[in-house]
Amino acid sequence: MSMTSERQNAINDGLCSSDRERMLDALNALNELLRAREADSSSLRPLTALLRDGDAEVRRAATWSVAKLAQNKAVDDAPLDFLITLLADEDEEVRENAAWALGELAGASGKDEAIEPLNVLLDDANAQVRGMAVWALGRMAERMQLAHRSSVPRLEALLDDRSLYVSKGAAWTLERIRPLDPQA
Repeated sequence: MSMTSERQNAINDGLCSSDRERMLDALNALNELLRAREADSSSLRPLTALLRDGDAEVRRAATWSVAKLAQNKAVDDAPLDFLITLLADEDEEVRENAAWALGELAGASGKDEAIEPLNVLLDDANAQVRGMAVWALGRMAERMQLAHRSSVPRLEALLDDRSLYVSKGAAWTLERIRPLDPQA
């Protein structure tokens, strides 16, 4: 067993710990591995449990980790239903991370259940959340050829968003959606 595998196993044990401090330390250690692209999908099961945690700090770290696993192409069986639910989380960073994860996972599943909840986020008060929802919809259009007319009016309205991140993202996403549905 390699040193990374041993470390990954120790982290996964920590993620399952009832000792809060140990679990948070494990989340931080996992994020270090993820940044180095050394983590594997074995952390997905304990992370999925943490997506339901009552503490927003834990949900933030868990959604970030799932998104980073997806970005690193280290996800075998993503918790799509949990991520879709988290698009309505009370914490804006959790909503943003869940949208990021769903965008990274676009193509991993043919599911389109995330589109309407992502459309709802286009009206979020937080520009980072709106921007990530815009990007996730663009990734779904690009990778899965999923385009919904219901997204277009909201995206067009965001072309004038006060956040340059959101307005440029809306233009990018519309470029990906319109060829898929000429009536959009």
